[in-house]
Amino acid sequence: MKLKYGIVFFLVICFSFLSIAQQVVIKGSAPSYEFKEISVWAVNDYISHTQRKLTYSTIDSAGNFLLELNTKEIQYITLQVDKSITSMYIEPNDTYEVIVHVPDSTTYQNKNLLHDVELSIKLKSKTEINALTMDYDKSFDDFLTYYYPNFVKRGAKPAIDSFKVAVQKRYDDVKNNYLNTYIDYSIASLEGKTNYSNQKLFDTYLFNKSIQYNNPEYMNFFNTFFKQKLHNFSLTKKGEPLFFQINNRGSFKGAMLVLERDPFLKNDTIRELVLLKGLLESYYDNSFSRPSILGILKQIAEESTNTIHQQIANNILNSFSKLKPGALAPFFSLPDKTGKTISLDELRTQRYVYLTFFDNTCSECLQQLKVIPSLKKQYGERIVFVSIMTSKNASDLKNFCAKNPSFDWTFLYDNTPDDIRNVYEIQGLPSYYLIDPDGKFIQAPAEGPSGDIDRAFYDIVKPKAKRHNIGSKKNN
Repeated sequence: MKLKYGIVFFLVICFSFLSIAQQVVIKGSAPSYEFKEISVWAVNDYISHTQRKLTYSTIDSAGNFLLELNTKEIQYITLQVDKSITSMYIEPNDTYEVIVHVPDSTTYQNKNLLHDVELSIKLKSKTEINALTMDYDKSFDDFLTYYYPNFVKRGAKPAIDSFKVAVQKRYDDVKNNYLNTYIDYSIASLEGKTNYSNQKLFDTYLFNKSIQYNNPEYMNFFNTFFKQKLHNFSLTKKGEPLFFQINNRGSFKGAMLVLERDPFLKNDTIRELVLLKGLLESYYDNSFSRPSILGILKQIAEESTNTIHQQIANNILNSFSKLKPGALAPFFSLPDKTGKTISLDELRTQRYVYLTFFDNTCSECLQQLKVIPSLKKQYGERIVFVSIMTSKNASDLKNFCAKNPSFDWTFLYDNTPDDIRNVYEIQGLPSYYLIDPDGKFIQAPAEGPSGDIDRAFYDIVKPKAKRHNIGSKKNN
């Protein structure tokens, strides 16, 4: 996992020691981000790639912030302020001093999408994990740049072997298992792009090796090595019974028995993790029946003897069920421009809800909002229109409404600590959702005002007419 930050070294003599304390403190400065929320995120696992918020704080008037959290091991985290993100590693019982730099607008085009910003870290030692990974990443990138023609010709094996020897010598005195795994499996990924055989890669990096669930370089290699393994094996003579075990029987144990026929899947822990990965892939490419996939994931969550795999299964299931037609829309209760709090439950009483997320500085958002008055005039009796501004400042909403007096529907702003954009998994603005009176999604995400949403609205106000199966997809 290559870090996107610039390291500022301030070397201080210190001694590393083992401690039972697990608290982590991040003290920081974030110029130009005053009064905004800064949050810390980490992946739940590197199969589902779902994320969780670990903690958050508010940047003060001087641009300073303090974040406190706990960790049991070295962990790769992301700091986020608005749409700006930056990453670093943390270790138990450590304190970090960082600077989150001002965004460089020349490096991104759409300010409503997430973009990387530079992070500086005041390091206490050259053996600190951020210093080590940054140092190695530079060597790795320099190596790739110099030997790129060899990779194109698939003749980089001698160069990789030399690089491995040089790296081993460089970090020989560093006793850090996380770094060793990070290095070994980043090189393994390189070898996978050359003429190394799968058998050689498996024997070297996976056979009789413990799975490093929380090391991003290990899991990157694992995910690449076993990419589409479930689907591809099902197309072979040995793997053909997978269709019966998954689609017909919906059997976790049956699928595991068939997969054991593959020479790379004799280990039950690897085999089960590959099954989890394959079920996730198949859910989206329709290799197997979606209802059967969901059933087997539930079996793994309940019956697996591996607690990590149980959690991964639950994470995958949660990623499916959060935002899709038929799922319950996440609850919210937010203030309008007058300070009155309005909840989703109030809004959907006997009416459908067309929910818009927007930013007051987004020109595309404004253009789409200008279409809503005509839709409201035609469908307003059955559909309530609600627009949520992602800004957390009440004054921003008041000013926006004052400048746009023709926008006469419900406007709210996000004053929640958890950030409703994350709850609704919004990647860009504007975003839309259509919710029924029972609080369930009809479309998630929905068509925009200038798109095909008119068709969905027509189906709603004409309930006796033939429906168009809005927002659903046929499951094979």
